[in-house]
Amino acid sequence: MRSTNPLRLPLVVTTFAMGALLTSCSETPAEKQDEMQNKMENVQEEMNDVKTADTRAEWENERTDVLDKLRNMRDDIDGELDRCNERLADKGLKASQRTDETAMQAELTREKARVEELIVRVEGSNEGTWMTVKEDTRKTSDEVEGWWARQKENIDKKTDADKDNDGH
Repeated sequence: MRSTNPLRLPLVVTTFAMGALLTSCSETPAEKQDEMQNKMENVQEEMNDVKTADTRAEWENERTDVLDKLRNMRDDIDGELDRCNERLADKGLKASQRTDETAMQAELTREKARVEELIVRVEGSNEGTWMTVKEDTRKTSDEVEGWWARQKENIDKKTDADKDNDGH
């Protein structure tokens, strides 16, 4: 009768598994590095393909959104400039009011020119220049929006009315 050691079977399985692992790990470090490099290049190519496909659509959407925002800002400034010009056309305007309106007209004209310049830059942008144009546009449009908000607050303060409905 043959006796079997209960530890012998797991030992054989473990030995077999270790041998299999060692043979699968027999690639040299250079081979492993080449294989990993190839995998990374394939992944990078796939990412570039996806990135390019999404970037064009995203760029066009962002560009359209920015242009809409800038055109709306220009239209708001135009509306206020028209009202300012109407007030300046009033012959009964006091000298101090005329001075204030003339200063406002100059500011509105300056800010409108800034916004129009941004519109031209955004319209002339391409995928390669978009990130720079977008950042410059964001900075300048934030400045114009801040100026515009201050003007609305100044009008509210002068008239004791909340014309812009912002609660102030």
